[in-house]
Amino acid sequence: MSNEIVDQEEEEVLKEDVPDNYLAFAIICTVACFAPVGIFALFYSLRVNQYWEQKMYDKARRSSIITRILCIWTIIAGIVFWLGILSGAIYNIFGQKFHH
Repeated sequence: MSNEIVDQEEEEVLKEDVPDNYLAFAIICTVACFAPVGIFALFYSLRVNQYWEQKMYDKARRSSIITRILCIWTIIAGIVFWLGILSGAIYNIFGQKFHH
């Protein structure tokens, strides 16, 4: 009987704290940084609300955390990608002059 009360209290606490889905963050990271990783961030971001509506609170929180981690990795991959593009462009423009 006491376990049922504890489970009900835990479920009520979980219902109150809707996890952030980081949808705007995922969209910005996908468009501006690195789309291949950002697509996964968008996928998990959309899953947060779906799990929450299905009362799968633990999966909703886990998807929220995964979304945040993927957004951070998208930013890191985007920085590396754009620095590579920039350094390649700089080498292409100025590197030829120094070889002659």
